[in-house]
Amino acid sequence: MSAAIQKNYFLLRRLHSLSGIIPVGAFFLIHMLLNSRAAQSPDQYQWVPDFLDQIPYLVYIEIGGILLPILFHAVLGVVIAVKGEPNVTRPQHGWAENWGYTFQRITGVLLFILIAVHLWQTWWVHTRIKLDNALNGTHTEFEIYSLMNGIFVNAGSGGAVSYNWLWLAIYALFVLAAAWHFGNGIYNFACKWGFSTSRQSQRFALTLGLGIGAIGMVMGFASIWGLTFAPWATAVH
Repeated sequence: MSAAIQKNYFLLRRLHSLSGIIPVGAFFLIHMLLNSRAAQSPDQYQWVPDFLDQIPYLVYIEIGGILLPILFHAVLGVVIAVKGEPNVTRPQHGWAENWGYTFQRITGVLLFILIAVHLWQTWWVHTRIKLDNALNGTHTEFEIYSLMNGIFVNAGSGGAVSYNWLWLAIYALFVLAAAWHFGNGIYNFACKWGFSTSRQSQRFALTLGLGIGAIGMVMGFASIWGLTFAPWATAVH
């Protein structure tokens, strides 16, 4: 670890915790809420990119308000994970706290990879279409439902369809990891920033955090259902 990071490690840990709540955690909930529109219909899901494209200076908001904070939180999280020592075999706190510490680090690294893959599959495709339209004067539409549906559902001969179970498992793991990481992160935030100092308040913070994470998980799985097993999911093909 460099001398600069070592010197400011306490401050960086606090900023890492804060960025996990705002804006990264808030974005997680909003993203899951908007994605859950896939459980209503393809048109409802298509409303999401169509609406967002109407926001002025969207690219600057996406980069400055979402991507860079996520990158900051992810990179610093990896530094913290590498520096930290798993303590499940040498517990200093309770059994649950030590496993929570370990899973927080594991899910953080996992999410770093999964977010990069998801950005490549969706955000970059959308951005490339917008760039092509601006440079070439074309009017290609970004069809989010068919894009995501195509990741999970394969069209076969004679109208038959099959599921890509690998990508289904990856995205299910993605939702679970994000929900746990955010929910447990709320608990960590409350403890690190001094909002939960007693055992009772810490139990409340953990319950609240995991409850909020569970809400995000339900919305995330609703989105996956709408993209795969909903009546309209196979009709796309």
